[in-house]
Formats: sequence, structure tokens, C-alpha cells
Amino acid sequence: MAKASSKKSIEILLTEVTIANAPRQKKWRKSRNLITVDLLWPRSSIAKKTSSREVNFTNNVADFTQEEWAKRILFREEVEGHTAVAVGISESLNTENIEKFLRLTAKYAFKTSADLVNKYTVGISDIATAPIDALASIAGTYPGPTTILQGIADIPELPESGHSHTLFVKLHAPGKTEQLGELALEIRAL
Repeated sequence: MAKASSKKSIEILLTEVTIANAPRQKKWRKSRNLITVDLLWPRSSIAKKTSSREVNFTNNVADFTQEEWAKRILFREEVEGHTAVAVGISESLNTENIEKFLRLTAKYAFKTSADLVNKYTVGISDIATAPIDALASIAGTYPGPTTILQGIADIPELPESGHSHTLFVKLHAPGKTEQLGELALEIRAL
């Protein structure tokens, strides 16, 4: 007899981020930061899904409740059993940091293109991928903006179909335990 599927379709949406204080960033009155959310082990065959977006803080708060769904949505996934989210918030993004982040993104785009070319040009893959590999190395090796706040929270129970609940992720500086902020996520079961 076949086992009944325990998969549920959910959406995870941004609700609000509040920050009390953070190292390397003294002022959150007006700040642009990058927020990255990882959905950990949504299914047994998928270890992680990642979503990122730029966040504008005003007076230590980034409120997403008035934004349209398309901007708030992080994930729309089938989840199997227990899962979790891991959150990272970057240092303030200024023009230089945005340029470095875009260069890193371009490098990974070139590397992905090289992987695809390599897959479809068996036998001549070294020659075919050489120009793309060169472009990837030119794009730069900037590691991206530094994470100044992070947090992780289990999602042990999913809401019933048609319902939602709020998940609060406590944020702290890397390597520290003092809570410096909180991210609220809406978990909706479809």
C-alpha cells in the first residue's frame, strides 16, 4: 500500500524586520541592506532554497505589510515534514558594495553558463568554455556584502490549508547570542 504524501504547499512572505542595534552599522534610520532567507530541507531531496532582496530601513524598521504580494513573496514551495529558515542581513549597501555584489552575480552567471556549455559540448568543452571562464575571472572575486545580523528558526508545524501564521526569527550578530532584532515571516498554507 502506498504511503500518503505528507507534502504541503506553502508560501513564505516578508512581514517586518525590526533592528535594535547591529555591529558595523550604527544608524538604521535610513539604510539599504540585503536580506537573504534560506529555506532549509523543504523536501528530502532538496537541502536548501535561497531568496534575497534589497530592504530599505526607516527608523530601524522595514515594514513590508503595505507592499504587493510580488515583492513580499520569498518562497512558494512544497514542504515535506519539518523545515526551517535561516536569515542573513548584510551591512549597508552603498554604491561601491552594490557594484561589488553585481560583479559577483555576473561571475556566477558566467560560471553557470560555462557549466551548461560544458555539458552540451562533450569532447571540445575545454575550448568551448575557455572564453566564458575568462569572463568569469574578469568579473571579480568579491565575496559579497558582509552579514552583520543572522538568525535561524524551525518551522516544526505548518498551518492548515487556507490558514497562515507568523514566524518570528530572532536576529543576532554572527558568533554572538544577544538578540539585536527580529524578522517576522508569514507562513501560508495553500
